[in-house]
Amino acid sequence: MTTNSPLERAIFKKLSEDSDISSRVGTRISPLVLDQELALPAITYEVSTSRPYSDLSGATQLISVDFDFFCMGETFLDASDLAEEVRKALSGFRGSIFINVGGLINVEVLGCTHTNDRTDYAAPVDGDRQGTYIRMLSFLISYRANATG
Repeated sequence: MTTNSPLERAIFKKLSEDSDISSRVGTRISPLVLDQELALPAITYEVSTSRPYSDLSGATQLISVDFDFFCMGETFLDASDLAEEVRKALSGFRGSIFINVGGLINVEVLGCTHTNDRTDYAAPVDGDRQGTYIRMLSFLISYRANATG
């Protein structure tokens, strides 16, 4: 898995280590697109907006990000149940997630607010597979990342 920001790495770690989520998707959590050969259910995510903050002395370490999660399943119930587990794991979350990126980084999540929820259906692209049910969750996540060592 390759991601750019410390927050993406931290969220991947939080979701993949959550037993209720990992029992459903294993490690099928990826940015932007899902390999069509992978089994469902699965989660993709994207950052739709990122806002770094500054004060009178310049840039701060505080960043707010709009994050969208696409919980996919072969049935509507699979997609909805997975999305509910993601919502429970993230909604209202505050705390530190430690990641190792060439050194230990503390991603301090200051707030995680569930802002939107919608459903969708992606028609099949070939005759071999049925379409995919999707439940999209949006969150506003405020965080700061600091090297610890």
